[in-house]
Amino acid sequence: MNHQSSLECCLITEVYATAMEKTNHGIDYEGTWDAYAEIWQELHPELDRIGDEWIGKGAGAARTLAEYETLIERRFIQPYIGQEHRVLEIGVGGGKTGALLLKHCKTLICADISSKMLEATRSHLGEDRVSYLKLDGLTLSAIEANSVDVCFCYDTMVHLEPRDIFNYLTQIPALLRGDRLCVFHHTNILSELGWQKFLSEWHLNLKGQRHGSAFSVMSDRIMEKFLTHLNYEILVKDTQSVPRDCVWVCKAPIV
Repeated sequence: MNHQSSLECCLITEVYATAMEKTNHGIDYEGTWDAYAEIWQELHPELDRIGDEWIGKGAGAARTLAEYETLIERRFIQPYIGQEHRVLEIGVGGGKTGALLLKHCKTLICADISSKMLEATRSHLGEDRVSYLKLDGLTLSAIEANSVDVCFCYDTMVHLEPRDIFNYLTQIPALLRGDRLCVFHHTNILSELGWQKFLSEWHLNLKGQRHGSAFSVMSDRIMEKFLTHLNYEILVKDTQSVPRDCVWVCKAPIV
């Protein structure tokens, strides 16, 4: 690249950064899920715990909460997570999957961008063998390097834009040790149910803006590109258990 081209790139980057700072149209994941936690009981007065409303029915995975929890535990937790493992869960919601993880792991780090969701999880799971971490949506630097055996992220990446997913994927390997296992679940708009979900929401999320709870425009092919580029070892690619989505079991690279 010549000097002029380099200068042009720098100027474009500076203009872009300035425009982003002025418009401040980022996706408000934090505000969205804090607000949801605040009104959740009004929306679901018949339920005891936040998160129990997500039973996998729309994803073609289950018809009841018990059926969905059994699927998650038997397919994605029990075969991979043991009593010796320290697990990091990114996006804990109300602690539904956290409760399943605690049945199998040694200790659990519950991480979420929403302080209200963390409060709900703490109320559900308590303090025994569990710690809680508020995320900023960009970094995982508050977690000690080489301190976690498994990274588990389920029912969270379905709401994250691809760039946000890639950003987390670049940081996770430095946190892992031992088995270095990862379980990642995201939406797949190339599936029939995923495409129908996209068609139901696209018109509500335009001009580069979208609601924090909207489903991301993600696919199994994009995720596979992310994982292979970052040198994750893919152990399982599952597009059948949750037909709308895709679930991966991977081994993170050593960094």
